[in-house]
Amino acid sequence: MTLFGLAGITNTNAFASENDVKWDEEWDVLVVGSGFAGSAAICQALEDGAKTLMIDKMPVLGGNSAINGGAIAVVNSSFQKDRGIKDSYELYVKDILKAGLGLNRMDLVEVIAKNGNSAYEWTLQKGVYYRNALGQFGGHSVPRTIWPEINSGGKITIPLQEFAMRNGGTIRTRVILDDFIKDENGKIIGAKVRENYDFNFDPMKDESENKTGVVKYYKVNGGIVMATGGFSYDIKFRQEIDPAITPDLDCTNHYGATAQALKVMMKNNAKTVDLKWIQLGPWGSPDEKGFGIAPVFAIPAFSYGIMVDARTGKRFVNELADRKIRSDAILKMHKNPDGTITHPVVICDSVGAKGTTKANVYRGIHKNVIKVFDTLKELADFYHIPYDGLKKSVDDYTRYARARKDEEFGKPFFEFKGVVPDLTKPPFYAWRALPKVHHTMGGVKIDTEARVYDNDDNVIEGLFAAGEAVGGPHGASRLGSCAIPDCLVFGRIAGRNAANLAKKDKEC
Repeated sequence: MTLFGLAGITNTNAFASENDVKWDEEWDVLVVGSGFAGSAAICQALEDGAKTLMIDKMPVLGGNSAINGGAIAVVNSSFQKDRGIKDSYELYVKDILKAGLGLNRMDLVEVIAKNGNSAYEWTLQKGVYYRNALGQFGGHSVPRTIWPEINSGGKITIPLQEFAMRNGGTIRTRVILDDFIKDENGKIIGAKVRENYDFNFDPMKDESENKTGVVKYYKVNGGIVMATGGFSYDIKFRQEIDPAITPDLDCTNHYGATAQALKVMMKNNAKTVDLKWIQLGPWGSPDEKGFGIAPVFAIPAFSYGIMVDARTGKRFVNELADRKIRSDAILKMHKNPDGTITHPVVICDSVGAKGTTKANVYRGIHKNVIKVFDTLKELADFYHIPYDGLKKSVDDYTRYARARKDEEFGKPFFEFKGVVPDLTKPPFYAWRALPKVHHTMGGVKIDTEARVYDNDDNVIEGLFAAGEAVGGPHGASRLGSCAIPDCLVFGRIAGRNAANLAKKDKEC
């Protein structure tokens, strides 16, 4: 039986005993993937005494995490306490469930909520530095998002990987997982991999067609942690799941974000959930490829500014609604009757622009993504926006901001350095928005111990998963800045439990 018409994903794995395979190496824990979840898993497994190897099929480490903006939302952080922000696990869970349309796995969400802050503090011990800032992403009820010293996920993954290397971990690039090796009872005891793998990007081809590399067999005494991310850049795979997400939609992910590892798990009877839910990021820009600078500048722009229909100058959505609501609203309005596209324009003033670093603003201007104007009239003329419509939207928003009540869309207002930005302080900063494929909510089914389940709802012994490789925590749409706590929390859980299996094996 195939899933969503995905031919070829069948259980073809043959059982193997200790004597059936000539092992090239032996490890306690094998971590597949080197992003937030994988980096957390290797560090935790090492701390728990396991001989641990982390592999990545790409020539560089970090995956999507390395190009991620680094935003992490946790409850009751020191940043919230210093600013007198009242928050709760219950409110955090409520926000995640609302964004996910209530389709989330409640047990997994609660684990993330209750352990997110301790995971953040754990990264501090590993050498990650955070800047003194607190933000409110769309869909969150209160400010709870923090960032590493610059807006880059690499500022989290690199220190974790350096910690792992200092503490006896082994990390290898250009190693792709081909299959699992099981014993006669179905327990995973090893992995078939190819070293010196040469990744060749072609989003319309199945990656299994790439046969490069040298086959090796790794014996794994404890567990394998699948921290292999999502499949947003696997256009062929995502088209089979959701044809509405057309190939022309750009993607924020790195080229290696394919379904290859997911297919390995599916071939081995791993159960999948929520594959049909693919998230678009509403903060992409048509004026740059990939992730780019727009999502970074979007944080203050959406928080302290407005997004308008360039044909009318009118707002059309709550700029701090969750990602799905905003993306759906943009895609609903941006196509013209003649088939052309009009991109909405996001605008903030000089006070709002200070919500990110000067370096980010300069980068956006240098890349011709962000434009700067001395007057609203100049801005309207540049983007061909009817000035009267834009002026009314700005005047109305200014009145709403000063009263702290958005009469049109219910957007929340909050202070920035003692004031509420109200779109009255030139110069004005603007950029064009276009949703891009960003995150896949679906993946394999796990429990709160990060153990992977098969299609009969039995635990696959020796197999763990964390991060975007997992389905369930985020329902229909992930709430912004909740991916990193998810990855860190379940990466640690997976690493620890994989290490514990190795301990039990040695005790036996």
